Amino acid sequence: MHVVRSPARGAAAALCGLVAVAGCQFGALRENLRVLDRYGYVRGTVTPSTGAPAAPLVVFAVPVDGSAAADWVVLPRQGPYFLAVPVGQYRVGAFEDDNHSLVHDPGEAVVWARGGAPIEVRPGSTIAGLDLTLGADTAGPPVTAELLPVRSSGDVDELPGTRIGEVVTLDDARFSDEAARVGLWRPVEFLEDYGAGIYFLEPYDPKRTPVLFVHGALGHPGNFQVLISRLDHSRYQAWVAYYPTAVRLEKAGAALGRWLQALEVEYDFHRVGVVAHSMGGLVARAYLNHDPDGLGATIDSLTFVSIATPWEGHEAAARGVSRAPVVAPSWFDMAPNSPFLIWLLDTPLPRYAAHDLYFAYGGSRRSRIANDGVVTVASQLDLRAQQQARLVVGFDDQHRAVLDDPTVGDYLQRSLASIAPP
Repeated sequence: MHVVRSPARGAAAALCGLVAVAGCQFGALRENLRVLDRYGYVRGTVTPSTGAPAAPLVVFAVPVDGSAAADWVVLPRQGPYFLAVPVGQYRVGAFEDDNHSLVHDPGEAVVWARGGAPIEVRPGSTIAGLDLTLGADTAGPPVTAELLPVRSSGDVDELPGTRIGEVVTLDDARFSDEAARVGLWRPVEFLEDYGAGIYFLEPYDPKRTPVLFVHGALGHPGNFQVLISRLDHSRYQAWVAYYPTAVRLEKAGAALGRWLQALEVEYDFHRVGVVAHSMGGLVARAYLNHDPDGLGATIDSLTFVSIATPWEGHEAAARGVSRAPVVAPSWFDMAPNSPFLIWLLDTPLPRYAAHDLYFAYGGSRRSRIANDGVVTVASQLDLRAQQQARLVVGFDDQHRAVLDDPTVGDYLQRSLASIAPP
């Protein structure tokens, strides 16, 4: 373990402040959660035909009334899928898109979950384990153009579309502290007014390795201004994730994986870095947990750098769960010993991924418990996380200020060296 000492930065806003807000915020959160509860989630894995050449796999959910797909996604190859649909009854299926047309053509294998039987999606529910296997002799009803019209993305019709690959700058007005607060207290409004997804800071360059930055609670992409400025831009290109931090972290991780899958299909990259701050480290690790065997990856090498991540959760989240009149779903996951946190580190990293764990310890010296001003060092240094890490290094910084420490930027260059272009 390495410990790096540097001047302490300004105090970060404590996570416990998340629950000390006016009642109107709780009212807005309650109404936004009611909207989200109109949807449910379907997930599973897809396995292509034995011996078939690599081809994208289109997974979809169509209402039983025969109307167009409520949601669909394109996978680069076999692996996990995640769909979000309005409450109702659906048939879930997949086909091999041999000619990359996004249309089911004659001869392309197709399979329907449970033989095409209706699957009922209830409010806020997750139906897991809907695994689909496309055999060489798989047969099933055709997927007509009316069922799966070609669209620019597989977004849920009634929810705002995600931004995948939109080129922006870090001073974009959507990346602000106010927007981050909206993401916590009014997540549906966040999706409508700001937009979740993965943004590019420049057009895609196949000669440089993507590095995705994932913010934490009450954070936004602009928090990474210093770290991104210190990247070697001759070798790497920066991408930034944006998401409302009220949502369940496992679902945020699934969405992150879905966005990356869409980019893999489009750009066919094989190396990537993921740099995540605070709660963003939990989201990024959830993404990695969705395919622990790496069977669905076109990625050959992934470096995951977590910074000041509360692997053991935060007591303030537990207090929010027990005392707040309305609970942000992410607080359930952030509470110590939550099923999410236990699952997170009990699942091994994919074979292609390496984890470098950065922790911060520049909190109040008056506290009897070592911390970074927001998260305890003990939570950042969960033994399971350390045992799975390639590198553990500490910085004498506070929780948010660690992102502005040039020494962290120097270490990040070393961590990313293993995924640099050949």
